[in-house]
Amino acid sequence: MLSKDGIAYEARGVGAPLVFVAGLGGLGAYWRHQVDFFAARYETVTFDHRGLGGSVKTPPPYTIELLAADTIHLIDELGFDRVALIGHSTGSAICQVIAAQHPDRVAALVLGGGWARGDDRFRLAFKLRKRVLETLGAAAYRELGVLLTAPLEWGTEESLALSSPSPGRIAAPAEEIVLGRIDALLAYDAGDRLKSIRSPTLVLAAADDGLVTPNLSRPLAQEIAGARFTTIDRGGHHFPQTRRELYNRLVDAFLREVVPA
Repeated sequence: MLSKDGIAYEARGVGAPLVFVAGLGGLGAYWRHQVDFFAARYETVTFDHRGLGGSVKTPPPYTIELLAADTIHLIDELGFDRVALIGHSTGSAICQVIAAQHPDRVAALVLGGGWARGDDRFRLAFKLRKRVLETLGAAAYRELGVLLTAPLEWGTEESLALSSPSPGRIAAPAEEIVLGRIDALLAYDAGDRLKSIRSPTLVLAAADDGLVTPNLSRPLAQEIAGARFTTIDRGGHHFPQTRRELYNRLVDAFLREVVPA
C-alpha cells in the first residue's frame, strides 16, 4: 500500500503494532523473516524509505530527522497511538530520533547494529563506500558492502544474497539516492537526545560486526536510562538475517516482557 506521503508499506498480523525500520538499504523486505515470525502475535508494519523500492522517488538531500518524520507520519496515518519500534543500523538512528521526540508514542525500542555517534573508523568505512560507488560503480560498491557486513565464515554466494533482499523484484536505487543516504548517516550524532528516551530499550550488537562495532553500539545502552545491552557472538552486521532465529527469540522475549499483548 502507499501512504499519503508516498511511502510504500505493508501491514500484517493482528495485535499490538510493531514498526520495523530498515537500515541503509531502506527496504521493508529486509524484515521478511521477522514479519513471518512476529505477525502471529503482533500487527507488523514494514516500509520502504523515501527514494527506495515502491516509495516516492524524492531526491536527496536526506537527514535522519527527515526519515524519522516520514516514519512518524506513517504511524499517524495508520492510527497507532503507541508502537514498538525495531530499527537496524540506519534504522536504529531513525528510531532514536522518534523515541526522543515522541516518548509517549514508543512503547518499546529495539536498536540493532546502531550507533550514538560515529568514530574515525566508522566514517572512513562509509566515505570509502561513497568513493567506490562514485568511481567504480554499483557492482564494486555491492562487493565492498559484502566484505564489510557479511559474517567471516560465509561463502561469497550467500554473502551477496544479503544485499539483495528481493532479488529480481526491486530495481537497484539510483546512485544519487545511495550517496544521499550515506551523507545522512554520516551527519547523524545522537547528541544529548538519548537522555530523553524513556521507552524500555534493548540494544543488540554482533561481536563480529566490522561495520558498526559493539563499541559503537554500547553507548546507546549507557545513555538510555534502563536500556539493556546484548552482544550476539557472531553474525556480521546483518545479524537480524544471518542469525534470524536467535535475533527473533531475543526480541520476542523482550517484547513479551514490556509490551502488552
